[in-house]
Amino acid sequence: MRLSSAALPIDSRYGTPPFGRAPVEATPWWATARGVAVIVGLWALAHALVAVLLESSINVDDAIESYLVQSFQLSYVPRNPPLFDWLLYGLLWIFGPGTLPYAILRYVLLFTCGMLVYRIARRVIADPKLQALAVFSLSALWVIGYHSHRILTHSNVMIVAIAGSFLTLLAIARAPSAALYAGLGAWIAVGLLGKFGFLPFVIVLVLASLFEPSFRRALFDRRILLTLLVAAGPLAVYLVALKMLGQDVMAATAEVVGPSPDRSFRNVLDTFAGAWIGYLLPFAALAGAVFLPFNRGEDATPSTEDRAAPRRVIRTIIILGTVGTLIGALAVGSTSLRDRYFHVFFLLSTVYVFAELERLGGWRDRVKLYLWALAIVAFGVLLVRAAITLWPDPRLCGRCVAAEPLKALRPVIDLQFGDAPTLVADDRMSAGRLKAAIPNARVVLIPPDTYRPPARAATGCARIAGISNGIGNLPLPKSDGSTIEIWYKWWGPLLRPRRQSLWQVIPLKLDDPLCR
Repeated sequence: MRLSSAALPIDSRYGTPPFGRAPVEATPWWATARGVAVIVGLWALAHALVAVLLESSINVDDAIESYLVQSFQLSYVPRNPPLFDWLLYGLLWIFGPGTLPYAILRYVLLFTCGMLVYRIARRVIADPKLQALAVFSLSALWVIGYHSHRILTHSNVMIVAIAGSFLTLLAIARAPSAALYAGLGAWIAVGLLGKFGFLPFVIVLVLASLFEPSFRRALFDRRILLTLLVAAGPLAVYLVALKMLGQDVMAATAEVVGPSPDRSFRNVLDTFAGAWIGYLLPFAALAGAVFLPFNRGEDATPSTEDRAAPRRVIRTIIILGTVGTLIGALAVGSTSLRDRYFHVFFLLSTVYVFAELERLGGWRDRVKLYLWALAIVAFGVLLVRAAITLWPDPRLCGRCVAAEPLKALRPVIDLQFGDAPTLVADDRMSAGRLKAAIPNARVVLIPPDTYRPPARAATGCARIAGISNGIGNLPLPKSDGSTIEIWYKWWGPLLRPRRQSLWQVIPLKLDDPLCR
């Protein structure tokens, strides 16, 4: 009997019929699990190499953490929980000072987040190509694709916890077990010890799950008590530490997102709209421009209930997060919203968009175009980061803190103040950048601060000003005749005229109150 080609069985894993037939809808290498991991890993590695090999100084947010982790503390500042600092402290102990520990921590967290989002996409989206695009599109969310390299620290811990929590709850909804409930508790602890913004995500995740029967059953299972117990352990230790240290989290949070002086309805609404839209750009614009025009809906794929349930939960999270944030901002009168705050509700937006696109159809012939658009954006960001060190023009990068050659201070400090000096800085950012450039120093602040590194025997003491000035355009303390002024030209081989920094080193006596 002869078999027609239509009757040939298909291997569902590879899309390949037996007997040597040509592949049917074979999965391209970049859409396989290994391909996605390799591409995300190469993206992270490329940016890590820029940070380690090209950048001569750490960035602003890294600098603040560099100042704080001069010692191990249960809590450093009330504004942020300590998990990121604990991880950084450990990496600095293992790898020593420099940009390497910061790069390792940042890109391990971003790679982990990408892989967790991929696991979620595989459960929400049927087609491997769209699963991969959902992960690659994270680089087109400006907060991840650009800001995560420059200014984000604790947020990178939080997005890992957001993806891990959602993936675990999704697994519980399909096949509950005590281990999964305990794992969910661990993710909640990681999230809340990573950043306080994780709490709104937990609240909205619970509310969104109540609208979906399978997720609702997961929440009302008595094993959810195991989740609460696992999360409560480390959080209780942290709360005790806050009480003992007298740190007021609520007051610190209010300083960031509290009422603003210019809290008119229009200003609040403008700030909200800018942050809301800003988070989704340029991803929403790219995806809309490529996939929506003249889309006739061919090859649309209906969702199974297993895929539809988490898709609806993600949609509800986005809606509730948007409405809740808008109401809260208007009620408080806050104009302090930033696009990165929407990590809490929009991190999985790329998964949701491609899940809906799968149902809409009309995407198959446009995948290559979208991949090229993503590649151009991602490669462009990488080139900009590299260009900052080669051409640190203020028009390109402002203060260009990553390109400032602070290591040039170290020989002068070693010569004048010994191998264990105490250095006094004007602010946390300057203090942290000094600590990274002169790792053998203890760095303290002039104004009172929540954190102060432990006292130790010092070989000398000096106040250093001008760390943030870039081209010497900020006022420096008046010299008393003993001040050492250091002018240093930046490397920037493509920059003409050359940029330079002026650092002012003021010797202090060891018994000076600033040095204690």
